[in-house]
Amino acid sequence: MAKLVTRPQRFTPEEWKLASKVKHKNTERDRAATERLVLECDRLDGEGRGTVDRTLADVNKKLEQRLDHVKNWKGELEVKRTELAKEIDATETYLVRLEKSLQSLQDNLHIAQTTLANREKRYDIDLVHDDVQKDLIMEISAIQGAIALLTRTIEQTKEQLSITNAPMNSNNY
Repeated sequence: MAKLVTRPQRFTPEEWKLASKVKHKNTERDRAATERLVLECDRLDGEGRGTVDRTLADVNKKLEQRLDHVKNWKGELEVKRTELAKEIDATETYLVRLEKSLQSLQDNLHIAQTTLANREKRYDIDLVHDDVQKDLIMEISAIQGAIALLTRTIEQTKEQLSITNAPMNSNNY
C-alpha cells in the first residue's frame, strides 16, 4: 500500500530566527566544549609525554650504570682469571718438580736398599752391624718417609689442579 506524502510543516520567519538562534547557541556551546576538550587532551598529552621522557631518561641512566657495573665486574673477573691461570701454571711447574724429586728419591732409595742388601750378603767376620749400616737403615727410613710425603703432596696437587682446571676449561661467558 502506498503512503500519502505529506508536505513539510511551514514555519514563520520568527520561528525560523528563534530556531537559528538556538542552533547557533548550541553550536557555540559545542564549539567551546570541543575547545576545552582539545586543550585538556593537549595538556594530558604533554603530561604523558613528560612522564614518559622522564621515565625513559631514568631507565637509560640506570641501564648505563648497570652496564658500567657489569663491565667493571667483567674486568675484575678477567684479572682474577689471569691470576688464576698464572697460579695454575706455577702449580703445574711445581708438580713437575715434585714428580722429578720423587723419582730422584726413589732412585736414592733403590741405591740405599741395594747397598744394604749387598752388606747383608757378607759372611763371617765381614758381616758387621756398624755405624755405616745404622746410617743406611736411617737413610732408607728417612727416604721412605720423604717418598710418602711427596706422594701425598703430589696427589693433593693433582686434586687441586683438577678442581681448579674444571672452571677454567668451561668458558661459559
